Amino acid sequence: MGAEEQNIKEFKLKPMKCELNFLSKSDGSAILSQGETVALASVNGPLDVKMQSQSIEKSTLEVLFCSKGGKPSVGDRYKENIIRQTCETAILSSLYPRTAITITIQELEDYGGFLSCCLNTACLALVNSGVAMRHVFAAVSCALDDRGNILLEPTQQQLETARATMNFVFDSRQKSLVTSFTEGAFSEDTYKEALARCRSASDLVFSFYRDIVTKYSKVIG
Repeated sequence: MGAEEQNIKEFKLKPMKCELNFLSKSDGSAILSQGETVALASVNGPLDVKMQSQSIEKSTLEVLFCSKGGKPSVGDRYKENIIRQTCETAILSSLYPRTAITITIQELEDYGGFLSCCLNTACLALVNSGVAMRHVFAAVSCALDDRGNILLEPTQQQLETARATMNFVFDSRQKSLVTSFTEGAFSEDTYKEALARCRSASDLVFSFYRDIVTKYSKVIG
């Protein structure tokens, strides 16, 4: 067993698989599975937009989320907002004034940790598109069970009985916290412990990114 596989086992992260350039008619795309949870993301832009939608200082970022059910919900708008805010911190939008960038996320399978999977898929699609970025980012989720144990990358069954869920997104430069969204009740010490464990686990996600990009760079070369 390799070092990376050992670390994944130790942190109990779900196995990750990814394919870039999945969609031929987008500027960048990625399909990512984390365990049985699967998301598809595509990036289009920077593209010219109508005058009323332009910003003279930066590009305008739009995020569209498509659920399996097809009908938009309040939860879908929440996902769009989290993904947009996270991506805005990463994209060097000032390089693309008077344009728009659109990220479309498609739900394929949700067996827990779906929003984190969407964020990671969006990051890989942005990298694939060639859009200039300050940093890449990695999302890691965890849950607090009824005994107070912190479970990294919980399954759907574990989420159903969890006292709380916590999701963290880190940048690749300083491992700084970019985004955090939580549900449920927990102590400050528990939050700090969960944050530290997820930050350590993000190294595995960033390592996975590097492996995928290296793989596809060799294919292109």
